[in-house]
Amino acid sequence: MKFSSATSLLALMAGTAAMPNKRCTSNDTVPFTTIANIKVIDTPLVQKARALVEANFEPYLVRHMYRSWLFGAAAINNNATLAFEIDLEVHALGTLLHDLGWDQRPDSPWRSTNRRFEIDGAIGATNWIKENGDEADWDAVRLQLVWDAISLHGTPSISEYKQPNVRFIVESISMDYPGPHPSLTEEDYNSIIEAYDQSGLLEGTNDTFTFLCRTKAESTYDTWIEPWGVAFVEGYNPVGHRLFDRANPNVTSPAQKKRHFHGVY
Repeated sequence: MKFSSATSLLALMAGTAAMPNKRCTSNDTVPFTTIANIKVIDTPLVQKARALVEANFEPYLVRHMYRSWLFGAAAINNNATLAFEIDLEVHALGTLLHDLGWDQRPDSPWRSTNRRFEIDGAIGATNWIKENGDEADWDAVRLQLVWDAISLHGTPSISEYKQPNVRFIVESISMDYPGPHPSLTEEDYNSIIEAYDQSGLLEGTNDTFTFLCRTKAESTYDTWIEPWGVAFVEGYNPVGHRLFDRANPNVTSPAQKKRHFHGVY
């Protein structure tokens, strides 16, 4: 086999291996619109997701979901590698629907009594996509990308080792908390913030995490949400629910726990 033929074959194999990370149709063939001066995908399913969010959540949270989407979309528009790697519809739905588990309504169709909010969101989003999306477009691979991104969006130390779509959805969501992101131009950032300001974000985040610790504490013990319960919820106590507590509930003193835990693991 000639070198040029071998090189072509290797390139084809590499391209085939990367395909599960992209949708079956090119991003170039989907409809677009402009929101806050940012070019974004505008499929019927994305339109439905926007309507779902706007009809069911408080304004501060709607703005957070939109900013997460738009920050990521702006970064994609300015980066050819991201534009090639990222499935725009997966990204849009993963960011717009990532906080379904924050719903505090008593009759919430998404919030469970016993699961982490990230898992509630992942289950809620993928079930909604199955019910509203085209089955031919949404195979198991694309659904899994959305599920993984939403379930891991509070754990970037894990998601950063996942597929580009998962990794970048989580990064897009995290762009809303530290302020301007290096992937964004000042013009894009200011345009998004002007249209969807950040007022209420920190207060709403604190309120939601406190609510989760108060109403379904078991789902928050030994997670990154636990500090909100310790700080703000009377009677909240992770002792007895930590990993080394669960390893042997009959071992009580710190010294005993240390010896037992190291002996088991």
